[in-house]
Amino acid sequence: MNGLHARIFAHKILGEWFSGTRYLEHIMHFNDTNLSLQEKRFVEFLIYQVIIHQRLLDHIVRRFYTRKPKKAIYLVLLMGSCEILLMHVKDHAALHSAVELAGSIDSRAKGFVNAVLRKVLAFRETDWQNIRENPDIPLGIRSGFPDWLITRWTAQFGAETSSLLQRLNDPPRKMARIVRSGERERIISELERLEILEGTDSYHSDYIYIKSWQPLLDHHMFQNGDIVAQDVSAVFPLQFIAADHPESVADVCCAPGGKLTALRQYCPSGTPIHGYDLNAHRLEQVQQTLSRLGIQDIPLKQADAARDAFPEYSHILVDAPCSGFGVIRKRSDLRWRRQPEDMQTLMQRQHDILENISTYIKSGGMLVYSTCTFDEDENMGTVRRFLDAHPEFAIAPASTKHFPSELITAEGAIASFPHKHFCEGSFAIALRKC
Repeated sequence: MNGLHARIFAHKILGEWFSGTRYLEHIMHFNDTNLSLQEKRFVEFLIYQVIIHQRLLDHIVRRFYTRKPKKAIYLVLLMGSCEILLMHVKDHAALHSAVELAGSIDSRAKGFVNAVLRKVLAFRETDWQNIRENPDIPLGIRSGFPDWLITRWTAQFGAETSSLLQRLNDPPRKMARIVRSGERERIISELERLEILEGTDSYHSDYIYIKSWQPLLDHHMFQNGDIVAQDVSAVFPLQFIAADHPESVADVCCAPGGKLTALRQYCPSGTPIHGYDLNAHRLEQVQQTLSRLGIQDIPLKQADAARDAFPEYSHILVDAPCSGFGVIRKRSDLRWRRQPEDMQTLMQRQHDILENISTYIKSGGMLVYSTCTFDEDENMGTVRRFLDAHPEFAIAPASTKHFPSELITAEGAIASFPHKHFCEGSFAIALRKC
């Protein structure tokens, strides 16, 4: 592996991320990098680990200098210490590469970087484990989260918080949905032949774990829409609707389209389904997904679920904009980009959507509210606020006929947690209009 070339690219991406407010997914692109697959995996892991554990790495390296270096060299120290402490890169390779990288930025910094990282190497042999297990070190530093989230989740989950944080730092499992349920055995056999299949999911037979997406991106199974990337938690809100004999269905926050296509798969054949979203560009992406899967009977329309008028439907899915905390394993930098003030804005948006959309549910119909977060205020907090103002709606409790009992809450909702269940964090609840 061309160590310097790969690390220069990682340093560039980290520099952009630390200098702005953009999400990593909008910054990290490998076009025209000439990096091998192995190098790309190394770069991704290095970037993710530095971003996740920036507080811990800073806590360690700052003790080995008296004056903080310029930002570019400081990032080299974070990268080098990350390789030494978290990635098990061979000592000489991590040290030599960091010094080389520093030299490519400022030749005068080579000795400084070498000296600091040698102290990090010595620290690893004496105090590293103590730091990670020391309860006197703030949990946010040890686990890689901002303090406001630690405080928020401790208030909600108490002693479970530490376990939750640990699971949120695990690499996400790669999961796919078998789109053509009737051809499940053929598709599984083909994945086994390709040595890609890792296992099948216990919550739903159409969901599988795969080892890597890379060999599948150009394969006919992906290109022809036999399988799509989707976590099993995405199907939970749809099961409420599909099992309730819907006459007509709308997904009013339908981008990027995964739940919309699953509605077509699991709702009774011929059920009219419509997709709406506020963002025109994201609707174009939804249309591309529909086309790839050969779905031609779901019309799309741009609309604001919080304000615009809609036709009446027997069933409406509100997959609400939310904090996204349930998918932090897939979006590691989300923990740093979200701010405390975002929460009230998000919850008000959720409330406004429910207020507006509730008008367009037919009598006897069902409104399903879902999020990709485990945050209690966004979930039952938003639902309780809505129900307090709308006595014409009542919770339609989840049944063990359709859902595993371990996912059903005391209120009759479905809630999944990364530290408890084999999927991402999510929430779904069905509300019946009287």
